[in-house]
Amino acid sequence: MTASAYTPRRANWLNSPEADGLDTDPEVLTDGFGDIEEIAWDDAPLTHSAPVVETVDPENVSVAVDGASKTYRVRSSNEYLKEKHKAARQVKRVLGSGWLEVPALQPVSFVVNRGETVGVIGTNGSGKSTLMKLLTGKIRPTDGEVYATSTPVMLGVNAALVKEISGRENIRLGCLAMGLSPKETQDRFPLIVEISGLQDSLDMPLKAYSSGMASRLQFAIATAVDPDILLIDEALNTGDAKFRARTKERLDEVREQAGCVFLVSHSLGTIKQMCTRVLWIEQGQLLADGDPEWVCSQYQEYTDHSSNGRRRSAQIVYDRTLLKLSPVQVEFADGTRPKKAAPA
Repeated sequence: MTASAYTPRRANWLNSPEADGLDTDPEVLTDGFGDIEEIAWDDAPLTHSAPVVETVDPENVSVAVDGASKTYRVRSSNEYLKEKHKAARQVKRVLGSGWLEVPALQPVSFVVNRGETVGVIGTNGSGKSTLMKLLTGKIRPTDGEVYATSTPVMLGVNAALVKEISGRENIRLGCLAMGLSPKETQDRFPLIVEISGLQDSLDMPLKAYSSGMASRLQFAIATAVDPDILLIDEALNTGDAKFRARTKERLDEVREQAGCVFLVSHSLGTIKQMCTRVLWIEQGQLLADGDPEWVCSQYQEYTDHSSNGRRRSAQIVYDRTLLKLSPVQVEFADGTRPKKAAPA
């Protein structure tokens, strides 16, 4: 891909004498507003980087995503209008339905090694949940492949807990469902209670728990089995400061035990506190993969512009961030590429 020849810039309009005391969007200024000086967004070059070859190390890798994408096919009642031939258009109109292809996630490639905690951010409908479903194997990619060294454990806001029974019984049932023996469940029971902080509520039915209490219990149960790959989808946003501290401590333990964690959250504070790396997915495309502070700052600027209707400024941030993303080419060492699953 060839980079465009222009450099996105912003107007230093606040230095203009006419702008004194005004709260005006620079995008709506007229040419006669005053002397406008253009200043660069930053000093980093805005050019596309050459593809970075990520060689998958079988000793350290946890997850490898190789050009995975997802396109959904859904029924549409007005898809017949796009048909060029009149006869075919009439047939589809009479049938009252057609198929519409909805691209949910464009090709994505990255490698996650053991010991990493990867944050995943993006606005609603950007493709974060689709990526999580690809990682867990709930759906197959339309193109590309997803490789994992073990079955990921998914923790989400809709994790299965039984509302009619107590928290104590939910702990036992959850541990047994994840493959622990009754003895192992008993041994890990104190740890789960300590992480959840629900010592005084264990004998209450789960339906009496608040959403925050239920999320804390879900997290404590899911991390009791020392998962090799843990995926957390919006399940940590309801906890208080004490629970976040316990959560970070537990995630550090998971990483130290050669595991990796994916954390999906709209809380940038949680992402920056708990993650060593951040993926920003927007409009189905991977925009950034790197340092949490930098990626979160770009995302914050983008959402600020978008929420205030400054679409051109938001697009500049989008383009600028995408230009700085180094495309990844996944390569396997000789004899280490996993075989594809045979068709059912």
